[in-house]
Amino acid sequence: MKIKVPCFFRICNAGTEMECIKKGVLGGYPYELQKLQNIEPGHIGFLYNAQQDVLIGVFQAESKPCMNNDPSIFGGKFPLQTKVKLMNSEVLKITNAQNRLAGIIKFERKKNFSVPAQSTYGPDVTERVLKLFYPGENKYPDELKTSAVEEEVPISAKKSEDASFTLDDVAGLGHVKEFIKQRIIAPFNDEERAFKFKLRIGGGMLLFGPPGTGKTLIATAISSQIEAKFYEITPSFIIGYPGQAEERLEKLFADLNRQPRSVLFIDEAEWILKTRDKQSSSVMERITPVLLAQLSTLFKQRDNQIVIIAATNEPEKIDPAFLRPGRFDKIFYVGLPAEKERAEILAINLKGRENNISEAELAEISLEMNSYSGADIAQIVDEAAYKAFIRKSGSDDFITKQDILAVVNSTSPSVPADVILKHQKWADSRGISL
Repeated sequence: MKIKVPCFFRICNAGTEMECIKKGVLGGYPYELQKLQNIEPGHIGFLYNAQQDVLIGVFQAESKPCMNNDPSIFGGKFPLQTKVKLMNSEVLKITNAQNRLAGIIKFERKKNFSVPAQSTYGPDVTERVLKLFYPGENKYPDELKTSAVEEEVPISAKKSEDASFTLDDVAGLGHVKEFIKQRIIAPFNDEERAFKFKLRIGGGMLLFGPPGTGKTLIATAISSQIEAKFYEITPSFIIGYPGQAEERLEKLFADLNRQPRSVLFIDEAEWILKTRDKQSSSVMERITPVLLAQLSTLFKQRDNQIVIIAATNEPEKIDPAFLRPGRFDKIFYVGLPAEKERAEILAINLKGRENNISEAELAEISLEMNSYSGADIAQIVDEAAYKAFIRKSGSDDFITKQDILAVVNSTSPSVPADVILKHQKWADSRGISL
């Protein structure tokens, strides 16, 4: 039998373990409410005693997490409560839990203890952890053998494909990255203190600038760094028969709200955030109100751990109403790379390719690439690699400085100067320093 039920982990200590078991309640802090909203009745729960490194099970949720189910439990210290029952009415324990769970779930340090890095996991993890409690074939509790729990249910947040990709891997843009680290990422990494100071975790931000300068990279880096599920809306989202786009939007936002953490990236945002009277498509006239209503709801929910990132090459087309406080109010210019940043982008794109280019030569090449975007530089390196490939020379079978400069001399920058001036004018009108 294949398990199709997600699982969740809650933390206890020597003082609260027995109360959790006797009262059938797993507790938590208020700031955890949003990230636990994907727990549903029927999901499998495990209790981890962080002081003794013992995993306790097996529980089944009887309610969604809610505040103050029973104020008398835990002396009121852990008011976020999930009602659970013991499966087969038997308490099972696994000692040396961290070692036993290695390769199944990830642990992280919090205060003086190591705890599961996530609170919720998908059915594949449920099955692997259950096998630690029930090592025999098909020895799972009777409650899991009923057809009622065999149905597919939404799984917890999927992580970025490259979980090691962070803002530090994005070349340049130092002031943008530093602000994002302090105002966006830091509250996610210290939810307890963010809750203490009533900080908003998440919110909206607008990235504007020429094409090919790294706006999408910033969005994916944020998603990876806060371990969030990444969603993207592009103009192709509306393709299809009447009603399909609206249905996709509703499903996307329903799934987004189920995740503990999520990043919503709206690329080419001017197509959807423009003034209503400038909408020229009947399809857009139908889906724009749906999207705007969903966005308005997210912006009002301060406890949602959702980052909404809009990116545009044409900021002047966006309705100023979307840039008011509480909406896309964090605005960043993502411009063409400076000399040092161009050298960094060259090095990143040459990494893993056979080349004999020194750091000094990278700096020399970058001097010749003024006004080139990051995407331009990536394309130039690709062309240089092809030149080296077709040369078929045994003595210099690698990419050389001359290969890259030859491509530079035959390639014009993709971003016209008037685009930069247009962005400067718009930034000046908003009081934004580029």
